[in-house]
Amino acid sequence: MFRIITPDKAKPFTIGRKEGSDLLFTERFVSREHAIIEFSEDAGGSAWHIRSLTKNSFTLVNDVQVEETTLRDGDVIGIGVKQLHVNLKGKELTLLLFDANDEVERVTLGDAPETRKVGDEESPREITVSKKGDGAEIAFRQGAVDENGKTHRKLVLAPGETTRYDQTEITAKDGEILLRKASAGFDIHVRDLDVFAGKKQLLSGIDFDLPAGEILAIIGRSGQGKSSLLKLFEGSYRKGERSSVLIGGVDYRHREVRKHIAILAQDPPLRQDLTVEETLLHGARISMDRREYAATSSAKLEKFCELFGLSARRQNRIKTLSGGELRRTALAAELMGNPGLIILDEPLSGLDPFNSRILCSHLKQLAFLGHTIILTTHSYEALHIANKVLVLHAGEQSFYGTPQAAYQFFKTNDPESILSGLNQDSSSIWKKSGSVSRDTVESHYGHIYFTRQKAKASLAYGMALTLRQWFRDKGKTAALLLQPFIIGFLFSQIFSKTSSLWTVSFAIILCANWFALSLSIREIVQEKGILRGEFRKGAKVLPYLAGKLALPTVAAFLQTAIVYAFVAYRIPVHPSPALLAVAFACTVAPAVAMGILVSSLSRNSGQANAFLPLLIIPQVALAGALVPFDQMQQVGKWLSTVVWSRYNQSTFLNLLLERPDDVWNKLSALILALIFCIITAFILLRSKKAK
Repeated sequence: MFRIITPDKAKPFTIGRKEGSDLLFTERFVSREHAIIEFSEDAGGSAWHIRSLTKNSFTLVNDVQVEETTLRDGDVIGIGVKQLHVNLKGKELTLLLFDANDEVERVTLGDAPETRKVGDEESPREITVSKKGDGAEIAFRQGAVDENGKTHRKLVLAPGETTRYDQTEITAKDGEILLRKASAGFDIHVRDLDVFAGKKQLLSGIDFDLPAGEILAIIGRSGQGKSSLLKLFEGSYRKGERSSVLIGGVDYRHREVRKHIAILAQDPPLRQDLTVEETLLHGARISMDRREYAATSSAKLEKFCELFGLSARRQNRIKTLSGGELRRTALAAELMGNPGLIILDEPLSGLDPFNSRILCSHLKQLAFLGHTIILTTHSYEALHIANKVLVLHAGEQSFYGTPQAAYQFFKTNDPESILSGLNQDSSSIWKKSGSVSRDTVESHYGHIYFTRQKAKASLAYGMALTLRQWFRDKGKTAALLLQPFIIGFLFSQIFSKTSSLWTVSFAIILCANWFALSLSIREIVQEKGILRGEFRKGAKVLPYLAGKLALPTVAAFLQTAIVYAFVAYRIPVHPSPALLAVAFACTVAPAVAMGILVSSLSRNSGQANAFLPLLIIPQVALAGALVPFDQMQQVGKWLSTVVWSRYNQSTFLNLLLERPDDVWNKLSALILALIFCIITAFILLRSKKAK
């Protein structure tokens, strides 16, 4: 993975193969005493310097051999095959260590199978290679899935064929298997891209290649199509029929590829009542294999908190964080799953210059670690860290290339002048210039494979997560606890032994519906932004839905029971507790299911709340309590058949009158609940697919 090293200002920091070096390397490319880093401070200021000590190797800074030089933020130090990314914050220096080893491991194919471990050191994957005709057979111990999600235990490579398995390139060549470490990121290949929202075309003729491990900054005025391109990768918008968008050499819409894309909105949607630590571990749980989660999640949590400066805020709730801390937390949570492509929409918007520089520094570190990054921005700070710039105007491409090439093309050194000078002719000028910059990075894999993952069980966890948020919200906790007691007390003061059991039954049913609907109707809509990302990364719909159904159902059941307890000693009948429990369950289950269904259809919490009267009033009007069924109009009679309170009213009244109840009343309510659940599951499953 990576290491973070913090040299001490008070003493020289030594690098080499010699025992006792502050940073000890064992590779033959590193000298015993290779280099030294020192801090100096005088009246003119302070600085960190690196001095090369090696006589038979090289010390590089930004790919240039040096004897001695001053270090600056963002510099990359090369020591043999190792690379160190420099991060300077005031006088404090941290070094991000990453193994850039590009060596190829050769495995000779013989009669006996050979076993090798590939991938990163913290969670290696085991493969077995053997000869298969003129080619080779690869067996995956943990199983592998291709970009379509199809599981493979074995794979046959023809001579000369190359494939990618997680972060390893595997090639069959001349009776050997060649294993080479691949970048953590994906190459991006875009050709003739048209983007549509429904039938409306938003972008036209976008064309670029982005190598893995580079940063692309998309710039343009507001409303010119920057976010539209990101929504295509997200799956919200669709591409034209002749357009090509490849990630890692395969179509961007494939399920397994989408799991390895991290997308951060301008205001990242996070669960406000979770802590930073809980948010990062939740991100890991969603996107990691359960064995890998158990083995590495704690170490990853420590490293990413340290990398993003969140160690002191681990136990703070999300709602207490500043804008910069919030975005760093969201980014760290996404990185727990090691995505190959990171997409950020206006990540610097609303941040002060200090926090903008910090976030830019982190993005540069992530690119250093091999992640491919695409961001939209109005901030020119991002141009200092970008490897490539895409300029959009009026939904068309006006430039693509390096920042330096952009300044030359637009004949200015001022980034602001680039945008202010754009007009309706900018796209045609770019096309006619012949300056189209392509790196021709189209990957040569027929398929790419990922380790098959088995996520941790999520039903009990999902319920616990929701419960934690409920009870950390003091207002919601107070409402949960006080509502049934207040309503129950009021009912105890208006009902007596002479009260109509019909009215008592209707009042209890109405309360149960209110509790169930008010608890469930915001459960999904308030997390929709979060869910899109979690479903894309492989979260299961049914356990999530079951968790969202179970907790409001239990809570509404208990609230209804409390209200009934206040009324029970005022009325002359006392039905069996078991029969009461069945009646309560058949009442709250369809109401919760309908609340969850409406929540999945609503665009925001306000819209969901607006539906509450439309759901409650039919329960009142069509239950048969206000107007007998035989006095209703024909349409009213028909509508009453799909209103669950009709069946609940009959069941509860029969219970209070101590007369037999038709089992169809209970079954009808539960069947309606099941139908609502199936529709909701279908809606959520559709949201997982890219358009």
